[in-house]
Amino acid sequence: MHERWLILAVLTFSRFAIGFQFQSVSAVSDLLVRNFQINYTVLGSLIGLYLLPGVVVTLPGGMLARRYGDKPVLCVSLAGMVAGGLLMAVAADLPPLLAGRVLSGASAVLLNVVVTKMVTDWFEGHNVVTALGIMVASWPLGIALALVALPVFANTFGVAASMYLPAALSATALLLVAVFYRPPNSTHHEDARHLQSGLTYQEFLLSILAGLVWTFYNTGFLIVPAFGPSFLVAEGFSTETANAVVSTASWAIIPALPFGAWMAEKIGRPTATMLICFLSSACAIAAVTSVGASVALFAIVGLTFAPPGGLIMALPGESARRQHRAMAMGIYYTCYYAGNGALPALAGYARDISGSAATPLWFAVAMVVLAGASLLMFEVARSHFNRTAPDLLDHA
Repeated sequence: MHERWLILAVLTFSRFAIGFQFQSVSAVSDLLVRNFQINYTVLGSLIGLYLLPGVVVTLPGGMLARRYGDKPVLCVSLAGMVAGGLLMAVAADLPPLLAGRVLSGASAVLLNVVVTKMVTDWFEGHNVVTALGIMVASWPLGIALALVALPVFANTFGVAASMYLPAALSATALLLVAVFYRPPNSTHHEDARHLQSGLTYQEFLLSILAGLVWTFYNTGFLIVPAFGPSFLVAEGFSTETANAVVSTASWAIIPALPFGAWMAEKIGRPTATMLICFLSSACAIAAVTSVGASVALFAIVGLTFAPPGGLIMALPGESARRQHRAMAMGIYYTCYYAGNGALPALAGYARDISGSAATPLWFAVAMVVLAGASLLMFEVARSHFNRTAPDLLDHA
């Protein structure tokens, strides 16, 4: 029993390294813009490039893990994150900076695919929901710590040091996985024929709509810590204070994720809960730009974003029959990585053409509204398909 929790700690730390490395660009964004003489469109592209490789890596990642084993693929992923971080640290101009970001991002995507499966294998039938909840919270924890620590680190030791630190965390995770991880005694292997079966049109459409909900929801949240500090700096905050205030949203969402999922399950009205939270989140972000930034407002942003997380993650499982769920999840995550890879660049472009530091936050508001619209479309489509073909989505 104790070994399971040790394994969970190791895997959670590995995923924590993803959040920390992802946020490393945003946390020192002003220094990067100044040192590399780039605009905010390029900055947004650098942010998004960490997730964009997921468009092509997600599905092959699962196949590689089945062929070569989870642990080797995870170790290769962590090694890639180390290499990408080191390349960014030594970069003297933009091309190697971009290359390092792509390498570390592609490796992180591959890690994300296998680590979820590894936790599920170890905890299947033994507190699996709790274990996955702990693992999921590692992403915002990494973002929050990077926002607080990296600006101070960069101002003290230089921008390159802020890229070395995420690489060092990834190297530590690699060592921990190599030493402590082993496969569970009993691992259930998915029938490969299920991966080859085709989705129906209805399942395909529902999987895309579910993926869009997850995409817009995550983009709306990610833009807040990515561009929020720049808005606060423009309002007169110091860089360190701005990052600390904005990080409140990430700090708030960490404990709220498991509690919010539990609360939403108790309420028993998933669609209404999600829509209310989307509306509340959009209003809180809008208030930051109109009423004024505060720790309380950013805490509300984090707290209102938390409850929909687990509910949205359930949507792809409701989109397709049991034997087609692997493909539905592939489509779901492909939408997520494509959107989260491209949309931050669009937010940066909006910032450039408008000349206003508040524009990306209004872009975040729009993303949350689109998440709600996508959810409504999902529910309408599912209701229609259930009326016209009631056996189509039979999960029994």
